[in-house]
Amino acid sequence: MYINRSLREYLNDLAAKKPAPGGGSASALAAAIGAGLMSMVANYTVGNPKYKAEEKKAADILARAGEAKAELERLVDADVEAYGKLSKAMKEFEKNSSELDAAYKEAARVPFEICRIVASLLGICKDLAGAGNKNLVTDTAIAAILLEGAFFSAKYNVYINLKYIKDMEYIGSVHNVLAPLEESMPKLKEEILEMCEDVIK
Repeated sequence: MYINRSLREYLNDLAAKKPAPGGGSASALAAAIGAGLMSMVANYTVGNPKYKAEEKKAADILARAGEAKAELERLVDADVEAYGKLSKAMKEFEKNSSELDAAYKEAARVPFEICRIVASLLGICKDLAGAGNKNLVTDTAIAAILLEGAFFSAKYNVYINLKYIKDMEYIGSVHNVLAPLEESMPKLKEEILEMCEDVIK
């Protein structure tokens, strides 16, 4: 489990001529870092007398960002495991078999989960931009940038697996979720950055 090993080991394996960890796992890690930054900002807000009016909102953000971070940490390794299972299935099953289709769906499920979690986090990040400690406004902005990047990174890993899936109903259901997010996520990130820039000016 990479999440329990050193960051250096993870990055070295990411850079090595190895099939995993790869882009999906890296997307989860980037998103987890974004969630961590959000938690830091919220931690510096909760209990600060200057932000007494925002205490409840900041505490809620802290709890939700913490839950998301824990789930994303799990997905750092889940993506590696899913790729391993897919690689094995590609050797064991026929090209158009239901077993191989299921393996591709599992490989797509992990980055899809990353996309779903990140989309929720970015909405919370906007709340943080309005309620969080202004001394850490750049950390809020960086969290938003990382989260948007993680979303689109994970999205590509979803789509590369969809390419090989034969279940058209499944493909349609995934597109129905991701398509509107692809349009809304950049706009939301820009709104957050504008809020942060207003503080910096």
